Amino acid sequence: MDAHKRDEALTCLKSKIEFNTEALEKIVFEPEWVLKNQERFWEAYPAQRYTLDWAKQVKYEIDFEDWRNRIQGWSELTPEQRQSRLFLKNTRRIIEGRQRFIDKALPHLCSYLPEDADLGIRVYFTAFIPPRAFAMGEIVINVAATYWNDNPDNILNALVHELFHVGYSYCEEQSDRAYPEDDQRIGILRNIHNEGMCTYVAYKAREIFPAPDEKDFQYLDDPEQVREHLRNVDMILSKIGKVPREELDKLAWDRGVIGRSFYVAGARMCGVIEERLGRQALIQTMYDGPESFFELYNKNAEQPFLYS
Repeated sequence: MDAHKRDEALTCLKSKIEFNTEALEKIVFEPEWVLKNQERFWEAYPAQRYTLDWAKQVKYEIDFEDWRNRIQGWSELTPEQRQSRLFLKNTRRIIEGRQRFIDKALPHLCSYLPEDADLGIRVYFTAFIPPRAFAMGEIVINVAATYWNDNPDNILNALVHELFHVGYSYCEEQSDRAYPEDDQRIGILRNIHNEGMCTYVAYKAREIFPAPDEKDFQYLDDPEQVREHLRNVDMILSKIGKVPREELDKLAWDRGVIGRSFYVAGARMCGVIEERLGRQALIQTMYDGPESFFELYNKNAEQPFLYS
């Protein structure tokens, strides 16, 4: 599908993005109930169910004792003490700021997508879960994550990143590409493409939601860090077919995901393509696939990959 052939319906700008703060409000305003009804809470609230799905997919064991301790600590504060906490203030700012987010973020997101893309999704807010944010069927945001440094703009910028995953998936679904699910090379290239696009679009949204504490953006502003992350990706790609699958999976997770090389290198690749070929060429890569993305980058980069 040609990304230049746009649907006149302009679906993207009309996308329905819903904020669901039920789990978060239950934790903030009724922590005693949550502690007494732990099993019911994790079963009844989608934010918690999606977190269980996330843990299963990434093979992460949730420390429920730590989760209870954190809610217990919150429950022991007096109402007056809670009112003074940034956690409560930020929760209210997010609840009240949905329309501001839609008005400012949606036009930016849609400028990097075909006009017929549909970003309609629910965003669930909760607290005290292991990840700070993830997209899996729907989007879940952990408002209490220390990573946000008590700055709601950091959270909202991360939401730009997570929402773009929806747009990336839309473009994939519209394409005619099909890869074997067990193709490890394509899986790695796709991960870099996907996370790189989302990181880049969020990076370009800094004028809307500054996110001064986002480490990926700090890396992107440091040329030596960018070169290091590009080298890490090349090293990971060089191991494909040469080391056991499990060893490569661990390397990709440790360096690419936890070490952020997939995000930073992928975002830099997006920047090179947009700077040299224009935004439409970058959008088209989401239809043409990760191999096309790497090919375009290598043709236009000062530091092309040797092993892609």
